[in-house]
Amino acid sequence: MEAEDDCRLIGAYALGALEGEDRERLDAHVASCDACARSLARASEALTDLAAAIPPGTSLRQRILDMTDAPVLPIDPSAYDWEELAPGVRIHTVREEPSRSFRSVLVWASPGARYPRHRHLGEEEILVLSGRLRDERGSYGPGEICRSVTGSDHSETVEGTEDCICYVVYRGEHEMLE
Repeated sequence: MEAEDDCRLIGAYALGALEGEDRERLDAHVASCDACARSLARASEALTDLAAAIPPGTSLRQRILDMTDAPVLPIDPSAYDWEELAPGVRIHTVREEPSRSFRSVLVWASPGARYPRHRHLGEEEILVLSGRLRDERGSYGPGEICRSVTGSDHSETVEGTEDCICYVVYRGEHEMLE
């Protein structure tokens, strides 16, 4: 990455979205480039002002906190107890809070495995940790979230040749349609 490219990453850096070599390279660049150091200071100040002006709502804050229980990669499937829900689709419950109709699970599914069509009576967020998942709305890879709102219905299928592992948060129940 060249200095010009480094300068274009100031916003991502201020948001904390850079990791590893990219962050180290930008750390070194900002230390030696006054213009980028000033840009970073302005971006950080703007983010601080924005956060103070628009604090996250209670539900957004809770949704973000719920996602923090997702395990760190790499995941060793043999370290968990699994329950088979459908052929090739296994789950491990991470956390349950019946008082708020909350449940989080790890899902481990084999290539080509399909979870039948179901309707959401609450919300669902699927964070793909590894592999690839498809539903009627799109295809989702590592780091992407498939979100289903109350009343929506879909089925999920594992794409490709590798297992798919997801962290799933349910708020409410779902009913099987197939």
